[in-house]
Amino acid sequence: MAESKKVLVAFDPDNPDKQSSDFLVPVQLEDNEMALLGSRSEKLWKYGLVVLTSRAVNKNDLFANLVDTGQKVPDVEACLARLESFVEQLKMVKIGNIVSIATGNVAWRLNVVANTPSGFAKAQN
Repeated sequence: MAESKKVLVAFDPDNPDKQSSDFLVPVQLEDNEMALLGSRSEKLWKYGLVVLTSRAVNKNDLFANLVDTGQKVPDVEACLARLESFVEQLKMVKIGNIVSIATGNVAWRLNVVANTPSGFAKAQN
C-alpha cells in the first residue's frame, strides 16, 4: 500500500500567505468531474499546496477523512483506487508546489500550477 508524508492543504490564491490546516482529499462530483474537498471546511478547493506531515498517510487515512466529512461514497472500491492513485501522485510533486486536478478523457492527475505560492501570483499575471 502506497504511503506518503506529503499531503495537500487548501490554498487560497487571494491570500497566498495564509497558512491552512484543511487537508484536501480528491472527490468525484455528480457530473464525474474531480475536485479537492477540504476535510475540515468541507469546501471544494481549486488549488492545493503540497506540505510535509510528521507521519505517513495512505488511502485508508484519506478515506477516513472523506467519510468524516459526511461525503457520500457510492462505490467504495473506486474511491479507494482513486485515493491510492492520489497518494502515488503526491510522491511525484515537490513540497511547496501548488497543484490542481486536471481531467482527461479517461483519467485525472495532479497538475503543478506553480512551484511556490509566490510563483503562483507571478504565473497568473
